[in-house]
Formats: sequence, C-alpha cells, structure tokens
Amino acid sequence: MRPVSYVITNFIEKTMNAKGLNLFVTSDGKYLIMDDSFETMYKFDLTFSDSDFSCQILAREGNNLNLKKAVNIPWTNGKDIRDFMEFVRNL
Repeated sequence: MRPVSYVITNFIEKTMNAKGLNLFVTSDGKYLIMDDSFETMYKFDLTFSDSDFSCQILAREGNNLNLKKAVNIPWTNGKDIRDFMEFVRNL
C-alpha cells in the first residue's frame, strides 16, 4: 500500500512531466521542478502528516523563485485537494 502523500507527489510529477519538466527531490525533502537544462522552474515545499498536508509553491519569475501559493489541507477535504491539483495543473 502506498502512503497517502503519494497521491500528491505522483500527481505533481505526472503533471510536470506532461509539461516537459522533471521532478527532483533534495536530501531535505524539497521537490524541485527543473527543465532539461536544470533550471529550477518551481519548488514545492511539502509537509505531510497523518491528517493533512502543507505546501508552499514557488515559481520562477525572472531570476527569482517567488511564492505563488501556500496551503494547509486536511486529507478529508476533497474540494480543497481538487482545487490544489487544479492550481498545479495551471502553473
């Protein structure tokens, strides 16, 4: 059985791969979305618990990564999870 966090990380990876980007994980658990030249386009700072997940999404604007969205969503809140996924889809 996969952990519930797999739902989010797998979704992010598949969505970014469809855009021609790659998901990498740092040793401290940060998720970096890079293009083929290893330019970081997005950074997902994800934290998972038994009851919820938190995420800060940073996106490249010029030479900087700027905060685009910060969420804290209970696993039981399907609407907010779907809204989060839609936001990621539209990045």
